Amino acid sequence: MTKKNVVLGCAMAAVLAGTAAWAGSRYVGPVTINLSAKEAYGTLGSARNSQDALQFITCDAHAFNDGSKHMSCTAKNASGTSVYCTSTVPVLVETARSLSGDAFVFFEWDASGACTYLGVGHSSEFEPKRP
Repeated sequence: MTKKNVVLGCAMAAVLAGTAAWAGSRYVGPVTINLSAKEAYGTLGSARNSQDALQFITCDAHAFNDGSKHMSCTAKNASGTSVYCTSTVPVLVETARSLSGDAFVFFEWDASGACTYLGVGHSSEFEPKRP
């Protein structure tokens, strides 16, 4: 699934679900990993609230006392498949820093394990984590 299809799917769900009978549009985004496309995505809330004890998706940003910064993203789906990537590209580090507790995360990597894309979405549609 391409980034464009994921974004269009979320937008279409919002349009179709936006009726008076709904309390608001909702998007449940379990962790999805496509190894051949080298991409992973999902919402933090959906992963946390899943019935299995496996799913998670995360991105972290790190800063060191020498001034260097890096980021990493990791995901594991309900089948137990996991992926990981890392980068020192400043814009990817800053994007990782923008991650909030109930965000949508989409990342891609290359054959060397370097992150090549990171998208972070914040929306009222995304399932929040339950306590």
